[in-house]
Amino acid sequence: MDHLDKEVIESLSEPAKRVFKSLDYRSKQRRLKKAREMAKAEKMKRRKKSRFKKKGIEKLNKSKKQKKGSSSKSERVLFSIHETRELMVQSMHLMLLGSSVADASYEERNTEHTEDAPIRLSKETARKGTHTAVGGMKTLVHKNLQSRKKRKAARKSTEKSAQAVRSAAKAGAQAGKFLVKTIQSVVQAVAANPAVWIALLLIILVAAIVGAIGVVVGSGGAANESQDGTYQAQVSEKTESFRELVSEYCEKYGIDDYVDLCLAVIEQESGGTKPDVMQTAQSYYNVNPPIDSAEESIDCGTHELSDCLTKAKCQSANDIKGISLALQGYNFGNGYIDWALKNYGCYTKENAGIFSAKMCAELVCSSYGDTEYVPHVLRYYVMNEETSVSNESAKKILEELKKNNTAQEEAWEVIEKGASLIGTVKYSMEKRQSDGRDKPEFLDCSAFSAWAFHKAGVTSVPYGSTTATFIGSKKFQDISADQLQPGDIGLKSKTGGTGGANHVGIYCGKMKDGRVIWLHCTSSSGSSLTGNTEGPMFGVYTNFTYFRRLKKWDKK
Repeated sequence: MDHLDKEVIESLSEPAKRVFKSLDYRSKQRRLKKAREMAKAEKMKRRKKSRFKKKGIEKLNKSKKQKKGSSSKSERVLFSIHETRELMVQSMHLMLLGSSVADASYEERNTEHTEDAPIRLSKETARKGTHTAVGGMKTLVHKNLQSRKKRKAARKSTEKSAQAVRSAAKAGAQAGKFLVKTIQSVVQAVAANPAVWIALLLIILVAAIVGAIGVVVGSGGAANESQDGTYQAQVSEKTESFRELVSEYCEKYGIDDYVDLCLAVIEQESGGTKPDVMQTAQSYYNVNPPIDSAEESIDCGTHELSDCLTKAKCQSANDIKGISLALQGYNFGNGYIDWALKNYGCYTKENAGIFSAKMCAELVCSSYGDTEYVPHVLRYYVMNEETSVSNESAKKILEELKKNNTAQEEAWEVIEKGASLIGTVKYSMEKRQSDGRDKPEFLDCSAFSAWAFHKAGVTSVPYGSTTATFIGSKKFQDISADQLQPGDIGLKSKTGGTGGANHVGIYCGKMKDGRVIWLHCTSSSGSSLTGNTEGPMFGVYTNFTYFRRLKKWDKK
């Protein structure tokens, strides 16, 4: 890190410094390098514009340069350093805080700069540049002092609130003592008069009924924060058309199971309108602006969302608490995530508002980000309906399989989701629902297998997959027959086509008597163990010869 880099870092605002310090060494170097490149590009832009100025002024500058000689050259270098540092500081703020407002002010300042007529580079110019930099630092110090005062006031307010809570607790304790005495009096009265027992029982019965109603009515809000189910995107056709591309880049950046979440982000950001479908023009991964294609936008967007999910320590695609923190970080810039974890431990709608107000004060602007961003995205990220295995034979088979075979919970979830369709879905290649999200009626073997994976939360396996999808998918890897574990898939042929030329099913393990069990959807089968010979079933199917497993399951 050279002397200029250190000066740039020291000139950053406190929020930007905190974000910079949170980065690892390579990320710091990358951002400094990008800031230098942006500063260099801006200077080149100014030089190009200066070429179109009047020739008389150019000649005058040239003659003055000749008179000044080497002294003028050193002054030019001095001014260039100050100019470079200022541009790098602006660039670093833009990359670290992710603010469209910072970007706008940066563009405005530099537009004004480039419209000036060429001026003589002198000691006076360098002195003014230094004075401006010092003035900017004083302003930053003043803002930091204001921020400290605000934090101090907030702490005092918190202390007052805590005192109020303690006072309320004390009053509650006193009220509790009074309540105990009252209950003792009531008990004595009841013991003395049996008629009171009847009235008391009636009161308890009514209270129990009212409480039960309250539980049923109040459970709706809590369900929105549940992490027990799986989720799927409910988006427009335009947004859904990007599923394959989103899946490709989610795999690239290690967030395979967040495909539907990314689609929900696209629906909120653009509704699927090209080219910048994920609104990544301000992203620090947009190294070659502007965004010219949906693929470029998805590349930057999924990469940035991956960073946010990692920083938010998100556990899975149904960890709504972690996802909420990551989403607000995607909108505000991931510096928000560090701030929220440090000060609150998680995302809340209230602290999103506090952070927005804080950034408005620091950047002197009227608005910053979308404080409603999390609920805006999550309205398109909907919990799947609960499913259960209703076929009695399937229940018994599943119970025995779990006792005799070891597998990851995710694998059993896939098998259970598929088994929930036994007896309710019919087999049909012609009528198969390529997007049978909820309560499908007709599926073929591949659509059924994909439905089971997707409903179990493995959203990188798309609805409507074909046998060719399972053969060619990079999310799966080949395994041998002796490596099979519950949740793996089997196909009749590695090279067979679709449309009846091949078949796919889900391996479920071995029964106590050694029989190998597969879960598959077929037009007819004599090996069924669930009482049905058509549609989804558990069976002792023996024609699978090519086997594959989700790569991520081997990493766990």
